This record gives sequence, C-alpha cells and structure tokens, in this order.
Amino acid sequence: MYPTRSTDFEDSNKVLPKKSKIVMLAKNDLFAECLTQAISARFQDQDIVSLSDADDLLDGNLIDVSLVMLYRLPAAAFPSIIRTIHECHPKAAIGLMVQNADELDPSIAGFVDEGSVNGVLPLNLNLDLCLTAIDLLMKGGEHFPAALLRRPAPRGLAGGGLVAQKQASLEDIDLERKIDFGQDLLTMRETQILDLICVGMQNKIIADRLGLSENTVKVHVRNIYKKMNVRNRTEAAARYFRSDADHASLRTPSH
Repeated sequence: MYPTRSTDFEDSNKVLPKKSKIVMLAKNDLFAECLTQAISARFQDQDIVSLSDADDLLDGNLIDVSLVMLYRLPAAAFPSIIRTIHECHPKAAIGLMVQNADELDPSIAGFVDEGSVNGVLPLNLNLDLCLTAIDLLMKGGEHFPAALLRRPAPRGLAGGGLVAQKQASLEDIDLERKIDFGQDLLTMRETQILDLICVGMQNKIIADRLGLSENTVKVHVRNIYKKMNVRNRTEAAARYFRSDADHASLRTPSH
C-alpha cells in the first residue's frame, strides 16, 4: 500500500468528501520528501500520495488522480510507467522533475516531444514557480523550460513533434498575450527573457545566455514588469503560466 495523510484511507473516505490526488512517484531522497511536504502544504484540497514502486499505480484504491509527478526514475522503465498512467489514470496530468532540461535523456525526451508528458520542471526551479507550475498542470495547462523549446525536433515525429509545434505557434500565442498583459505587447526579446525568468534564472545568467549586458537585461525585466503589471519575478511567472493555460487552445494538438 502507499502512504497518505490519512491513517486509515478507506475509513476516512467514508466520512470525508473525496479529494483528488497528487501522486509523487519517486526514488526517495531529501528533495522528494521536501517537495512532497511543500505540495501538501500548498494544495490542501488534494490528497498527496507518495509511491516508490510504479506497480502501486495499479492499486484499485488509487482513484481520482489529477497529477502524477515523476522523479529519479530509470529511463528504461519510463515507457512502461507512462503507459500505465495513461491506461489506469487517463485524466491525470504528468509532470517530470529533471536535473537539467538541456541534458534530458533522449528516450525520455521522445515522450516530451510526443506530448505524453504535460510538463517538465528542472530541479533548479524556484519553489514558488515550481508550485505554480504544478497548479497549472492540474488545471490542464503545460509547462516546458525554454531549453526544450529550443531543442531540434526528432526527424521521426510526424509534423515535427510537440516542440516544433510549440515553436511554430509561439508567434500566435505572443500576439494573443496583448489581452492578458495590457495594452503593450511583449517584444520577442522580452518574451525570451520571461521564459528564462520562469525557469529560475537570475539576470546575470540570462545576460550570459543571451549575450547581453546585465544592465540591458535589467531594463528588459523592468519593462516586462510594467507591461504585465506585476511587481516581481514570482508574480510575472504566475501570470505567464496563467496566460499559457488560458491560451492552451492556441497550441497545436499533438494527436
């Protein structure tokens, strides 16, 4: 059986209203424990279930799963895990915690390109942004680091794959953001910087990544805040994620 916040899962379900569940399927370590506690504190309307064995996904008592988060799982087991989630919990979104989005295992990256995974969250993502992204996934949105959007799409995927489709639709999505971000439209450079802010990068690292001076990046960040009517990076990322969810219909379907 898997642990839940209730000491008696079945008895509590008879008394309390049923809650949706967030499943953490992970090899246990300090990070997984801390993230599970943070998710539990943030999403008190959800039951948080921790699993270390993918076979527990087949448990008949595990119902109403809204999100499955995967962390430190062997690449060889990934196809079977994804298939099990889709078959047993078809309504559940799938989020993948990764060490480095730039070095995603090719066998796992294929599932990202195919749209089998709803979000990828790097371990260096700010906790507030991570929890905001998790909330977005549960609401039917997607979150992918800028590094994945820049990655070439595999040749074997029809239509260029999910990443290519996202790249092709970025212009349309950016045009629609005028509605969400006020009368001023974000420039392509500002959108690029906002993407990097959303994966937790600081101004100095953004400047180095884009070949800009740190002062130039600061100016862009100030302009982004003004156009989005926000005060800091966390608010900017939260509104950016909400915009992605609101405009999910603009994304090209992967099927």
